[in-house]
Amino acid sequence: MNTRRGFTLIEVIIVIALFSIVAITVSLFALDIARLGDFINKKLQGQSGVDVALQRMFTEIRSMGPSSIGGYPIESASSSSFIFFTDFDKDGLFERIRYTLGTSTLEKGITEPSGSPLTYTLANEVALTAIANVAAASSTPLFEYFDENYAGAGSALPSPVDISKIRVIRASLYVDVNPVTAPKPAFFTGTITVRNLRGN
Repeated sequence: MNTRRGFTLIEVIIVIALFSIVAITVSLFALDIARLGDFINKKLQGQSGVDVALQRMFTEIRSMGPSSIGGYPIESASSSSFIFFTDFDKDGLFERIRYTLGTSTLEKGITEPSGSPLTYTLANEVALTAIANVAAASSTPLFEYFDENYAGAGSALPSPVDISKIRVIRASLYVDVNPVTAPKPAFFTGTITVRNLRGN
């Protein structure tokens, strides 16, 4: 007698259900991997952008000099703002550059000297965002200033800062390059020795 063996309907349903569960699990895992890759890529791009902006700021600070009307290279210095003169656009004239910590940005202001005789008209300042998504960190000042005795360690100049004593500047800030997603904001810092103030 010939006995025909095959799958029952229940066995077919169980196999399809198991296959569906495996397929869904693999799809969700692949989606998670893709999201993680996208997040890491955005985080790296964001950190790279912050590094570029800070390097630009450090270069400007390092090469500061007297204003185009003969003023001291530094106009004012505080923990959240720094105003100085540098030839920002390499045109032979020293622009007034202002870096100020806003609510969630590092703002940059540029004032070109103009007129005859030259003057810095603050109403003509061009303000832009140098770095976005700056995280609040009250215990970490944006700017710290050191005198000629600074050798990598030591206390910053007290506030209010005597600008004539500044020889080294440290800039530090936390930036959340993807504010809606963990991890925590990244910390960026750099120390700049100002060339044109060494012998003053």
